[in-house]
Amino acid sequence: MARRFRFRLEAVRKLRERERDTQRRTVGEAARQVRQAEERIALLTEQLQGTMDQSREARRRGLLDMGSMCGQQFYRGWLQQCILASDAELSAGKSRLDAERARLGEASKRLKVIENLRLRQWTRYRAEVSREEQGVADEAALQMYMRERRGLEERA
Repeated sequence: MARRFRFRLEAVRKLRERERDTQRRTVGEAARQVRQAEERIALLTEQLQGTMDQSREARRRGLLDMGSMCGQQFYRGWLQQCILASDAELSAGKSRLDAERARLGEASKRLKVIENLRLRQWTRYRAEVSREEQGVADEAALQMYMRERRGLEERA
């Protein structure tokens, strides 16, 4: 019976697999933050557009109130500042996401190297086992042939 296959770098493979999985989670978190920033920008832009529409409607109707105009102008300025801050956050988030994706690619590449090594060793092991099994089968066939030959010689 052949010995069992044992990959000596299994602990390294598992460690690299954990690193890759951790990096996947990090990339997912970074992508989630980017999506949140994009959604926040979209919401703030929608609110800004809504206040501008309200101002236009009030002007069209002739309902100009200095207090509400100042309030809306202040609110629009605040929304624009929030949009700019969210845009900066989005840019930083995209940069972080790109960096994390690069790290994920590197972690995946490192894992793939170990997996390829394991596959090569497994292939070598299977070839060795096949050779051993073939040798055992050949030996058994030779012994059967020799037994039959002796049996024929004894009869003759």
